[in-house]
Amino acid sequence: MSFSCEVKEELSTKLDGARHCRIAFLAALFHQNGLILQEGVGIRTENRALADAFVLCLKKTDVQSVDRREDEKGRETILLTDPGEAEVLLLAMRMEEVLKGRKSFQELSIDRFLLQKSCCRKACLRGIFLTSGSVSDPQRSYHLEIVCPTEADADLCVDLLRSLGFDGKTVRRAKRLVVYLKEGGQISDCLGFLGAARSLLKLENARVVRDIAGAVNRKVNCETANLMKTVTSSVRQVGDIEFLKSRIDFDSLPESLRQAASLRLSLPEGSYQELSDASVPHVGKSGIHYRLKRLSEMAEKLRGSG
Repeated sequence: MSFSCEVKEELSTKLDGARHCRIAFLAALFHQNGLILQEGVGIRTENRALADAFVLCLKKTDVQSVDRREDEKGRETILLTDPGEAEVLLLAMRMEEVLKGRKSFQELSIDRFLLQKSCCRKACLRGIFLTSGSVSDPQRSYHLEIVCPTEADADLCVDLLRSLGFDGKTVRRAKRLVVYLKEGGQISDCLGFLGAARSLLKLENARVVRDIAGAVNRKVNCETANLMKTVTSSVRQVGDIEFLKSRIDFDSLPESLRQAASLRLSLPEGSYQELSDASVPHVGKSGIHYRLKRLSEMAEKLRGSG
């Protein structure tokens, strides 16, 4: 099972206590998946978690006449078969125009009157995610998205996220708009906010592992770069010293430079700290660096003079 499916399965068991929150949740489900048949109104979906959440919420919202069936393609159709119960629910969701045959559920927008309270906005966002959201496996990347069929849907989704403290962004993909979160911390907070505690824990564990692996890689890369820098510098310094020895009377150089040259030749791959530790009498790292630099400058000057 994908991580996205795990999140949705967990969210399908979350039921809001207040009726107004359940109405906002059901409005999101009807808007995306609602249909009108001769037998009644309801939803059709291939997502079992969504179907389970829909039925559970209906039962807790005083809708008892529910017919649930599955076709040969694995799609579930869940209908409210009592006209009176359907009418009461549609009026509560401010979708009565469906009853009059003027618009489909998809043509209607989720009425913002239902979203005045933050708890209702959270319930609505949970419903939207169940119908058209997904989240990537945190072991690979951090990405949560909601596919929106219209610009109005995308605007509502962004507004919901931002009103709840999340920085939703929008991008166009083919003929649809996608609202997304990319930052791991925000995705983690969003899952926790919607009620997916187990999924949140799994994501946080994956984040810790990825962060540790990233820190180790950065440290290894940094140490490798420093080692390469040290080796490159050492090779150049050994070459400069050998060049000077072939061109000048090396014994005429000051003792300090001859000592630095001797240390470098004896420890051709040593760091400045290692050269400093091996020096007798003791010379600090900066002193070793300065003396080897002097020798390289002398060699460069000599090469330039032909």
